[in-house]
Amino acid sequence: MRPLIAMLSAVLALSALSGCSSPGLEDADLVVYNDSPQVIYTVTLSTELQSESVSAPRDVGLLERGERCGFQLEDGSRAFTLELMGEHGDLMARCRGSYEGKRLLLTLEESGGVSVREENK
Repeated sequence: MRPLIAMLSAVLALSALSGCSSPGLEDADLVVYNDSPQVIYTVTLSTELQSESVSAPRDVGLLERGERCGFQLEDGSRAFTLELMGEHGDLMARCRGSYEGKRLLLTLEESGGVSVREENK
């Protein structure tokens, strides 16, 4: 019974991540993709209208290589800053950009840099 409760707790904790939605990627305005061997533990998105910080439960990475998550922007949001943090809150990458109405794919590259490109929904 305890393993079942622990598993359900982990699932509920992951589903509580309000900003970063893997199942809703088709509706996301910004998609964060990890193409790096480094694990992303926290993603913070800031615009002039909103600020969201999403982390996985303690001691668990949010995005491992090959994983992605999406964010929906508040209507009217344009300029944004995205920060990707490591396990101990260390800044892995920061990206500033502008949202022009087309979905953006922000990729943490293997080199540690971030690339941004428009993506078809």
